[in-house]
Amino acid sequence: MREETNNAYRFIRAYNELDHFMDLKLNRDSRYNSYYQRIIELSKRDSTFRKHKLILHSFGELRNAIVHDFGRDNMEIIAEPHLKQVELFERILREVMDPPKALDTIAVRFNNLYTASMEAPVREVMTNMTREGFSYVPVMEEGRMLGVFSDETIFQYVRQEGFVDIRKEFRLKDLASYLTVEAHEKEAFQFASRKESVADLEERLVNTSKGEKRLEVVFLTENGRPEEKLLGMVTVWDLAKGSF
Repeated sequence: MREETNNAYRFIRAYNELDHFMDLKLNRDSRYNSYYQRIIELSKRDSTFRKHKLILHSFGELRNAIVHDFGRDNMEIIAEPHLKQVELFERILREVMDPPKALDTIAVRFNNLYTASMEAPVREVMTNMTREGFSYVPVMEEGRMLGVFSDETIFQYVRQEGFVDIRKEFRLKDLASYLTVEAHEKEAFQFASRKESVADLEERLVNTSKGEKRLEVVFLTENGRPEEKLLGMVTVWDLAKGSF
């Protein structure tokens, strides 16, 4: 079989697999009989489908362009899709059938995070941030996250106090009221469940960017509650790298 024909059959196989998957997801509801109806309905329910809604519609049109139907399970290949389009469809198929979890893919897990305690000297924390290229440092106490230290923390402190003394004895606890998630004036931080997908977090980024604060970090815990054990974190840059 020629490579071009392989491409066509690979595309049709992916299309049929997606169509069957959507049928099952919708419990074979007769209101959503067509491929397009299924895409629209699942886009209302699922962030990964919303992310790929337009291109999935275009793949439906491409499917109709490359086959001629003679009835159920009887068709003729009349055109050949490009290999890149086939591979893209297969990639999206994998993503919508098994959406990648942020914690398993783009997140920095807790064991690899740079964290600090309230007793940590501010100067030492800032030196480590500069050396390692970190922008946000979770402030922890007995496994619980108390707040976030960033450059903005220092700027806010200076605006309020008029100066900052970062000699060795100046510690994060001296900035306590500026460290809480709510205290950051320009930076937004959110908590999400370990089950949230990359597409879920991308939607958070879009929605939060419309407000006065910029979403900078999403912290992942078991159920998305701040008082739970911190499992990992995703920055806006991680989200940008995770998109395609």
